[in-house]
Amino acid sequence: MIEASRDAAVLKPSGIGAAGEALRRRLNRRHLLAAVGIAFLFHLLIILGFWLVDLIRVQDIGDWSGPVLVKIGVQDAPDSPAVDPGPLPDQPEVSEQPIIPEESQPETASEAVPDNSTPLQPEASTDSTRPEEKQPEAESSIPENRPAPPPQPSRVKGEENGNSYEMNFEGTEGDVGRAGAYEYISSYMPLPQVLDASLLEGIEGTTAMTPDFIRGELERYYVEEVGGDYYKKQDSSGIISIGDRPYYWSLIVNYLGYKLEDADWRTYGMRPVVVAFTVSPSKGARGAELSDITLKTRTDNPQVDDAVIYGLSRWVYYNDTDHPIKGRITYRFDR
Repeated sequence: MIEASRDAAVLKPSGIGAAGEALRRRLNRRHLLAAVGIAFLFHLLIILGFWLVDLIRVQDIGDWSGPVLVKIGVQDAPDSPAVDPGPLPDQPEVSEQPIIPEESQPETASEAVPDNSTPLQPEASTDSTRPEEKQPEAESSIPENRPAPPPQPSRVKGEENGNSYEMNFEGTEGDVGRAGAYEYISSYMPLPQVLDASLLEGIEGTTAMTPDFIRGELERYYVEEVGGDYYKKQDSSGIISIGDRPYYWSLIVNYLGYKLEDADWRTYGMRPVVVAFTVSPSKGARGAELSDITLKTRTDNPQVDDAVIYGLSRWVYYNDTDHPIKGRITYRFDR
């Protein structure tokens, strides 16, 4: 047993014990926080490293199954695939010339005068961002410098009783032409020389045109011979004026049943009749008059030639110009 000695040193608590304890605690807390911060930074660096490796890694998606959605555009674009808009319209060709900045362009370029030999092109609209939106307007617009179509020449075609004709005028349809026809040209052709007895016996009359009346009209120019046939009178009493021929043609065709294709004036191989004439300017309701009528091509029968000229003069014409216009008709026998 150790006994206490008066001279032994007695251990006493230090005068800075409380302050030292507080300092020690602060140092421990600081070390702990530093250790936690270092550990957190270390783990954060590890996570960032894995994320960067995954970001820059090249992925092969060739063996993946199912559709692949690639989003191009703004961040808020919808996830649904876009509808196929179809084939894109033809884009205007891009000029291969280098683009000159506006600052480097000479100021006189905008004031250059275009060459008169090249047509001016319309300026492109500054707000035309989609060429297909301007296309309908370009198709519907007609260039102002398009030449007007040439006026159509005046021409009249027709057919009558197996014959055909064609009229041509040295003018347009709006200036000159035929307005109407009173009678067929064939109505002025020579009447038959002989009427068969069967035709006179089979007259189909009406209340106003009885068979006896029709026979009496024909007997003014025809005489009955042996056998019942009617022959044209040989003297001047058998000549029917050209202006009265349409009336007698109507009698023998409509009431006797005479066939025009059997007319004795019609022969095979008849040459067309060509007549040139001049149409004077119109005079009120009377229309235009013909003048300078010239027979260019004749047939073998002068009466046929006269019939064509007379029938031609019976038609009505118009000429809305202030000068005469020449015309021509070709009358064909199409038998």
